[in-house]
Amino acid sequence: MNQSAKGRRQSSPTEDRSGDAVLRYKGPTRKAEERRSKIVDVAIKLARGRSFEAIGLREVADEAGVALGTLYKVFSSKEEIIGAAVDLQTRALRKQFERRPAEGETRIERLEDLFARLTRAMCKRPSYARVIIATITADHPEIFAQLLEHEGEMNRIVVAALRGESPELVLTESFTDGERQVTFLVRQIWFAGLVGWSGGLFNQSEVVQQVVSGAELILAGAAATGLDLD
Repeated sequence: MNQSAKGRRQSSPTEDRSGDAVLRYKGPTRKAEERRSKIVDVAIKLARGRSFEAIGLREVADEAGVALGTLYKVFSSKEEIIGAAVDLQTRALRKQFERRPAEGETRIERLEDLFARLTRAMCKRPSYARVIIATITADHPEIFAQLLEHEGEMNRIVVAALRGESPELVLTESFTDGERQVTFLVRQIWFAGLVGWSGGLFNQSEVVQQVVSGAELILAGAAATGLDLD
């Protein structure tokens, strides 16, 4: 094996018994990846109850049990840590729904299954979810690429549910105007629900029900106006 192959990072998200994606690492760089993941987890936990901007990298290094110099070899800034958190979430969701696409006979049933699983995946780690939500609403140009990939992946997952297909079979350029509009609107409702959940206004079931109720109205309106969803 050549030197570049030895240094290549390999990762493989798997699913736990609930069907949610859990990221596992394998290969020659497993120790480095576990250190990277631990740093991200520690930073997210430290953000609980205060802004991420208030956390210092030395504090993260101390809590993670690594030297500050070691942390800087992995992440050069707090923004990179946030970007890594978004990237991990994106890859885990991609694998989860490629292995088991949204289920149901109708669009509404599939959307309900989809957003129930998405909500569970986000909310089972509250501090993590709150940082992701805050990151998406804030101005972080340093991690624009990760946010853009996250947005694209989420859109593919929702369109796949509308079509009753696996996300890996859905290409962004194949979206119809109707699919783009419906996807945008249901995701807006979901995100608003998550913001309410993060503030203690709604529980997970209420967030999902808001999406389902909104999706029913949106799809009915799409049908009434002849919006192309096929």
